[in-house]
Amino acid sequence: MGEWQLTRRAALTALTLAAASAAVKASAAPLGDVRFREIRVDVSPLRAKDESDEAQWVAAVLPGYLKQTFAKYLAPGDRSAGVLVARIDDVAIGTAGSRMSIGFLSNDATDGIEGAALVLDGRGHVVGSYPLYSSLGADSLQNSPYQTDILRRRVETLALSFAQWLPGKMGL
Repeated sequence: MGEWQLTRRAALTALTLAAASAAVKASAAPLGDVRFREIRVDVSPLRAKDESDEAQWVAAVLPGYLKQTFAKYLAPGDRSAGVLVARIDDVAIGTAGSRMSIGFLSNDATDGIEGAALVLDGRGHVVGSYPLYSSLGADSLQNSPYQTDILRRRVETLALSFAQWLPGKMGL
């Protein structure tokens, strides 16, 4: 009888896991034959947090990174194609001591970027939302006379990371 209960539990667990796995796969299903007529970047959440430098730096580079990453999905003249809106909610620049190390590579800070891609259909209705958080190791170089340039480059690197991870998050 002990074996039957274990087998029944195992079967129920397997069925539950299979159903959960199917649900996850369905929600992360690829967009299929998706085309975007336009890519927009929304940094208003950063501006609302009084992170205007970060907002300016992200707004300057992210559109180009996204156009590169999504080049094969762009159809600028197609009015029926959707719109990709990349909204950046937060940029976190790590301080020295938020260490990340991999083998011989070592960084003394961890930076992060958080946001979402919103896919709008041809009529402007949201048909998909894909939240994304990406983090990277960085050298803080605290006492550098080029601190502003270093911060800008760190934010630009985060924007590139966001653009590169996004297609996978969207199932493309």
